[in-house]
Amino acid sequence: MTAASSAVPADLPPDLAWRWHKQQLKQARREARAARWAPWGGHPLRGWRLPVMILGFILWWPVGLALLAFFFFWRPAMSCNAAPFAAWMSPWKDRMRERVREHVPGLGSTGNVAFDEYRQNVLARLEEERRQLDAQATEFSEFVKQLRRAKDQEEFERFMANRERKA
Repeated sequence: MTAASSAVPADLPPDLAWRWHKQQLKQARREARAARWAPWGGHPLRGWRLPVMILGFILWWPVGLALLAFFFFWRPAMSCNAAPFAAWMSPWKDRMRERVREHVPGLGSTGNVAFDEYRQNVLARLEEERRQLDAQATEFSEFVKQLRRAKDQEEFERFMANRERKA
């Protein structure tokens, strides 16, 4: 919620201004809640998940409990975009992509030789760019580690110099 949207319109009577302000606060809380769940694709019990979980509890309580645990705990970890999992998921995704290309008809060849060559060239170029970006990201992380080490070393040396001056 921005400062401009939180300002109460001047033409509202005082009793409606308070209601309007309360409504703005509720909307801000809703947006904050949605932002917390956004990295995992939204709230775990949205859409069809809540009724399925309730049916699981009705049919047999361990099923409902298992669905509840799945929706809240295991599902976010399965996301390929989640930061801790992105590094080890990438090789797996690449292997799966290759297997799909091998076994699904229509993905290997379109029948048009010129288009297939063009597609292969573009895919090879994109793969090379991805490799370069990964290498640059690795170099940058090493650079940041070196900067942190240099800063820590400088602070340590300053501390030791101050300590020697006091002694």
